Amino acid sequence: MKGFSTRSIHIGEIHQLDSITTPIFQTANFLMNPSKYKVDNRDSYIYSRISNPTVRAVEQKLANLCGAKEGVLFSSGMGAITCSLLSVLSENDRAIFLTELYGGTHSLIEKVLPTLGIQCDFFSVDEISKLSLDGAKVVYVESLTNPLLKLTDVEYLARIAHENGALLFVDNTFLSPYNFRSLEFGADLEIHSVTKYINGHSDVILGFATSKDENLINKIWQKMYTLGFNPNPFEAYLVARSVKTLALRMEKHNHNAKQIAEFLSSHDKVVDVRYPSLYKQIPSCYEGCPGFGAVVYCDFLTQENALRFVENLKIFKQATSLAGVESLVTIPSLTSHASLNDEQLKKAQISKGGVRISVGVEDLDDLIEDLSQALYKI
Repeated sequence: MKGFSTRSIHIGEIHQLDSITTPIFQTANFLMNPSKYKVDNRDSYIYSRISNPTVRAVEQKLANLCGAKEGVLFSSGMGAITCSLLSVLSENDRAIFLTELYGGTHSLIEKVLPTLGIQCDFFSVDEISKLSLDGAKVVYVESLTNPLLKLTDVEYLARIAHENGALLFVDNTFLSPYNFRSLEFGADLEIHSVTKYINGHSDVILGFATSKDENLINKIWQKMYTLGFNPNPFEAYLVARSVKTLALRMEKHNHNAKQIAEFLSSHDKVVDVRYPSLYKQIPSCYEGCPGFGAVVYCDFLTQENALRFVENLKIFKQATSLAGVESLVTIPSLTSHASLNDEQLKKAQISKGGVRISVGVEDLDDLIEDLSQALYKI
């Protein structure tokens, strides 16, 4: 028998298969020993749901990128958020969440956590100075919010959280570890949708959580494999490829988005533009950022105007993702925040005429020309 094929194996070939596979199983049995077979050993590699060598290499690379030693890779960003919260929260615990969060995170907070007996309360970026923790176990925020691009004062929140015995979890997806590292400003856990900037090529769905606290990371890792949020090793390999160009991509994202934000802010068809470089004041922890990423938010007041704008774009493609090398555009009230009702949208200050633009790495002049012709048709 020269090799395996898709045809059926005849009875007469079974003995030949035995002669091939038996030495393999004998070798495996010989290598197995109690220390290597322990489930609590992340480097044992006894089963890929629990631990995998390719995944481990990427976890350590990304942890180092974020200023930590260890991290956990997940099958999605929502997997990272879910496992991280459930690793520290249980019945009768209280957690406080930023109002201006990604819609998927809102769904988890409102539809799942309360069923587990976890008390969930909200506060706005604008209310940070009035925040009362009142026995909260976790404070959960986004460093740069989705989609309104508000900067959360991570350094201040870390201080008051620790003074009150709480942990600070920061979703840092919208800034990326190239632009900002929340652990350096006191965050206990940094979370990323690796799908976005870290991978950056729109061909992977993964999540990541990292911390300087190895005990916390160990709890999260155990929750990951118990719930089955384990990542695909091939997708981990793709991330190992992509992260090599993170700095190059982020420099282009930062430059293009800043220029486009300035262009849109001076256009009479646009009611409002949000991008951190346009703000008069920002929290001090962001003053050293080399840039603020690819996402620009603009408001056309009505959904009709927003739809007309996005439907006339040619280079910018309509898609719900962001932070890839290609330029994308979406209407948050219809996509990322579609789970929010009118009252929740109003509370989150998300307009039905709001458009989220993810600026890619294409030629800047081509992108501005495309935006100009679409604006002309409103």
